[in-house]
Parts: sequence; C-alpha cells; structure tokens
Amino acid sequence: MHPHLLSLACQLYSTTPDLLIPLSGGHSNAVYKFPLQKISKEFKTCEVLKFGVLRIGAQDCPVEQTFAMLEWARFLHDHGAPVTAPLPSTNHRLLEQLEHEGTHYIITAFQNAEGILAENIPPSEWTDNLFYSIGSAAGKFHRISLGYTPSNPNLTRPMWFDSYEIIEATQLLASSSDPACEQLASLVEALKHLPSEPSDFGLIHDDLHFANFLILPDGKISIIDFDDCVYSWFAMDVAMALFDILVLYDPLSEVDKQSFAIRFLSNYLAGYRTEKEIPQYWLDQIPHFLKLKELCIYATLIDHAEIAQPGSWVGRFMRGRSDRIANDVPYVDIDFTAL
Repeated sequence: MHPHLLSLACQLYSTTPDLLIPLSGGHSNAVYKFPLQKISKEFKTCEVLKFGVLRIGAQDCPVEQTFAMLEWARFLHDHGAPVTAPLPSTNHRLLEQLEHEGTHYIITAFQNAEGILAENIPPSEWTDNLFYSIGSAAGKFHRISLGYTPSNPNLTRPMWFDSYEIIEATQLLASSSDPACEQLASLVEALKHLPSEPSDFGLIHDDLHFANFLILPDGKISIIDFDDCVYSWFAMDVAMALFDILVLYDPLSEVDKQSFAIRFLSNYLAGYRTEKEIPQYWLDQIPHFLKLKELCIYATLIDHAEIAQPGSWVGRFMRGRSDRIANDVPYVDIDFTAL
C-alpha cells in the first residue's frame, strides 16, 4: 500500500499508519486493525468497542453497490442482528473515496469483534450446541434482513445469477468440454424459475461459511464480511454452511459424510427455527443450491496450486471432484424431508 494513500485513509478514521496492525484475509482489499479514538453516537456504536477494521481496495464495482452493502449491514446491526457494523469516517460517511495515481479506491471501516473464526475450531471440539448457535445467528440475521428496504432505489445489490461467483465460473468453463459447463448453465436456468416470495427471498450474505462466523468469548456469534451479498433465497445461506463444513470435516466415507451432514444440519436448523421458519419446500431445494456452489467453486479451483496439498481445503474439496461432477453425484445424499 502506497504510504501517501495509507496516510490519507488513516486521516479519515482518526488514526495514523504507525498504529495499524495488518490483518490477513483481505481478498481484494488491504485490511488493517486500528484503535478507535472516539465513538460516533450518530451510528449507535457500542462504547466498549476499542478497535476497528480499516479496508482499502481499488474500486471494482459501482459505488452504489458498495454503499448498498454498507447501508444493509448498518440496518442489520441497528436492528439487533449478530453482525459487525460499518463505522463512519470523520466525515460521518460509511464510504469514502480516494484517487491515487489514476486508480480509484474505496475506503471503509467495520467494527472489530474479538473472537475465533468457526473454521479455526478443530472438528474434535465441535459440539451440537455450536451448530445450534450458528444456526440461530443465521436465522436471526435472515429474519431481520426481511425488514430491510434500501433508502434509495439506486442502492441495490446484484441478483444471485449476476453474482461475481456465477459470472466467474461461467467464464472459466465457457471454453471447456468439462461437463460442469453444461451442468452450471442448466442449473442456473432451472433455479431462475423457483418462486421468490419475500418471506423466502431477499438480501442474503451469500458467503456464509465457517470463516464468516466469529465465535465471541461469551459464546455468542457474530457474522462478518458482507461483500458478496446478493438477492437470493435465504436457504442458499443455509446450504453454504453445510457445503463448507463437510469439506472442513473431511469425512472418511460417504456413510460418514451423510451421518455428519444430518447431525450438523439437524442442530443448525433447530437453532435457525428459533428465529425464522424455513418451509420444507426450501429444504428440498438445498441439494440444488449445494450443487450450484459445488460447480462454481470447482470452476475456480481446477488449476489451483493447492490441489496437490491433500490436507488443504482445496485439496480436500477437489479430491475426486471431477468424477463426482461428471457422474452428477449429489454433493451429499441425505433425506432433507426428515430434517
């Protein structure tokens, strides 16, 4: 990060470059932890909050889309959802823009919540109560999201089929003879015909895997990283959690995979249902949502260097994946009507 750009960004949040602590995990942003000098009453920020997270990234989508994400996250937080909230700059804005050497940058900041990412908890320490708590957090998050309406019609997010994930996967497979190419196109077209009633369809996280559930010291859950939010079915977020945990768990066999999937999802849904109903119809669609995630992620990992590392997330996911896709094997074959 250029020192001058970093200095300008720091000024917007009453901090200085020497106080920044670089954080890992920035996909397209430079990310830093920084001490908060003051709290804005206007944005109802918790007074015990001591640090924020500063993000600096080159503009890669319309500013209105980024602001729409920030406004939604702010709404969620202010209405009690278990999420980290965006923080205002010294100009009382949720989004700042800077230009440096011809490149436009977006500057934002979020609350920093101290805790451990769910993906960093070893499987040996997973409990049914953890799965229940994560499901409850997701259900509350979705229930509150139902009440959100953008303050301006121009502040909108993409529909699920226009997400970066699906567009990228489609482009990567376009010149390939891989069966995944036709499967992805057919599945996307089929899913477009599913009902989209407001009780089941709205603004969702769309990347709600175990690296975006933060377990706080008191055992509560905080949801982070809203950059990929889209308009889609709430059940898609449920599918994402199941999708990710099955790779983290690394089952020994199909029977083991099925047994664990039932254990996880039963507890997750028990927690979810304390906050929001999920009709059986949408549980029946989860296999299709899982297949969509499988095809998209497969497309991005075909040539990934970590395929050769069997212990990595990539290595575990890609093990036998091309054959499973070619033979149209379900991501996990369980009876969703019994959950």
